Amino acid sequence: MTTIDNISSFARVRPSSAGAPGLKPFQSLDSSARSDLLLARSHLLRVFQALETLADLADIKTRFKLDLPDARSTAPLGLDLSSTAARLSSAEEINASPRSFTPFGPAWTDGSSALLTIGGEYDGSHGSGPITLEVRRAGTHGVDDLRIRVEDSAGVRIRNINIRDHHDPDRQYDLRNGLYLTLGPGDLINRDLATIQVFDSVGSVVNPDNPLGGIRNSNPNLQFGLPAVVDGSFAVNGESIAVSTSDTVHDVIDRINTSAAGVTASFNATTERIDFVQDTNGSVPDISLQSDSSNFLQAVKLDTATVTPGIDPESQQVLSAVAQFSSVQSGDLLINGTRIAIDSATDSLEDALANINASAADVTASFDELSQRVVIRANESDSVLQIDGNGTGFFSALSIPEGRVDPDAASNGISRRRSYDIADALGAVVEELNVLFRDASFDSRGSLAGVF
Repeated sequence: MTTIDNISSFARVRPSSAGAPGLKPFQSLDSSARSDLLLARSHLLRVFQALETLADLADIKTRFKLDLPDARSTAPLGLDLSSTAARLSSAEEINASPRSFTPFGPAWTDGSSALLTIGGEYDGSHGSGPITLEVRRAGTHGVDDLRIRVEDSAGVRIRNINIRDHHDPDRQYDLRNGLYLTLGPGDLINRDLATIQVFDSVGSVVNPDNPLGGIRNSNPNLQFGLPAVVDGSFAVNGESIAVSTSDTVHDVIDRINTSAAGVTASFNATTERIDFVQDTNGSVPDISLQSDSSNFLQAVKLDTATVTPGIDPESQQVLSAVAQFSSVQSGDLLINGTRIAIDSATDSLEDALANINASAADVTASFDELSQRVVIRANESDSVLQIDGNGTGFFSALSIPEGRVDPDAASNGISRRRSYDIADALGAVVEELNVLFRDASFDSRGSLAGVF
């Protein structure tokens, strides 16, 4: 800028001053020479302005570097990256009986103390309606011979039950419709009545809030005919779950969920089943139920249940199971001359990329889930990248062109537009200098051009 300032200062035309010390007065000029000097001054000022513009534009710091060579998918792979967890449910309704009855413990209307308990599975032979039980021979259970008359809803006798004094106190007496009764200790009052309701088209329903070993009206209504639940335990994914006859279904479920089994269990009131869901998504985490000494798994229909495995995202599924990679063949990839084996029957995309990264190819391969593209990048900027699928079709499935990839020169300096502006400014400077020193520009046609 000092040179430019000096030129500008030199271009200023001053009148003679005899009083100014150290300065010689300008030589007098004829009109033609004076016109040329004024024109030269004007051109010098324009040169100065053009140089100032160039200096402003060129005040930059530009740094160039070689970018790491990479090969990348030219289009998204379109993989399904969703995943699910393993599931397990009771094989059927915990109580799948299509018919039902109620209650389990009917009360005597006149206060007999020998309590009735009804059990079994109603077969529908007496339709829907009340079944009446009437005392026809009173006395004390275990001391006297007793009789109970059983009638259907039309008052027709189903049978007379004779309860002898020597019978086992827990003996079951058949009602001839799939049900039975037992009689507890105490007395029967003559003509005392009790009633149960039977339904030939209403299914039985488990009660998950009654004790597993509950009796009479605390009966949980588990499927009749299966082994009774006893105190014991079973294992979920190797974690022991204790079971007591005083537990409810919900109690056992809560115990499962607070264990380290890694699953979440719940009772589904709509399907009347117990459902398990693995806490971790994917095909590997399992649900394993074993070592049942309590009969609980059998009672709730989990002993024959089949696990529905979880599903991995397609980036973790074996190549042969994913539509995008269905054409990939097992073999060796070649990257920078290094052979990398892939097996379409056992390797996933993630496995294949991990194999590439673990090889001696000196590259880093990655899959970006957001863009759904694979990038293979050299680890050194001064190296090239050689990609060859070697007949496997792997890179074709990834939409990655095969061949050589060289490093790119990258800059964090000027923009293309600014470089154009600099070129234009430099051209303007040169043009002004050409005009200044072109003889034909002056009136004297060269007589003063040599001065400049």
